[in-house]
Amino acid sequence: MVFLFARSLRYGPWSAWRCALGVETATAVFALLAAAGLAQVIAASATAFGLLKWGGVAYLCWLGIAALTRQDRHEVASAGVPIGGEDHPRRSREFLSGFVLGISNPKVAIFFVAFLPQFVSGDAPAAPQLAALGLVFAACGLAVDAVYCAASGLLSGRLRDNVNLHASVRRVTGAVYLGLAGWAAMTGSHQRS
Repeated sequence: MVFLFARSLRYGPWSAWRCALGVETATAVFALLAAAGLAQVIAASATAFGLLKWGGVAYLCWLGIAALTRQDRHEVASAGVPIGGEDHPRRSREFLSGFVLGISNPKVAIFFVAFLPQFVSGDAPAAPQLAALGLVFAACGLAVDAVYCAASGLLSGRLRDNVNLHASVRRVTGAVYLGLAGWAAMTGSHQRS
């Protein structure tokens, strides 16, 4: 949610919504992996867990540094420099950005392995039930994300109209990404039980 809020502040609610689609698509992939039994491999393998986790940390660091080091077109315009191009990412990159963030979070796979099986009935095959439960979870997540994107969009519209706040929003966005990277690095250490 913090990622979506930061995205909404910088680019607006539709950008955050496209990122949310990417995040929840990654959640659906994890749900299908859990149904196929592959999520258990990720949960049991320290190497797979570590690769996903540290890939996500690196991606968040890259987003944070990029946000802190570039000026957007509003800041450049307020400094009296002519505006060149639009500072908005392509739509396909927004979806991909959310997907990469979501798929690089191995804790989702562990959640599905640890939580969903307790809702599976022994009277029917487990894989279709796990897939259905995981996809319902992803759909619920998308509904919550949609509300969150819309609500943060109300705030972002007001902030984006204030040229003096652009540098601050960019710095806060970069700090949020770096904070999320630090949090991801410090939490979720893989320990076999």
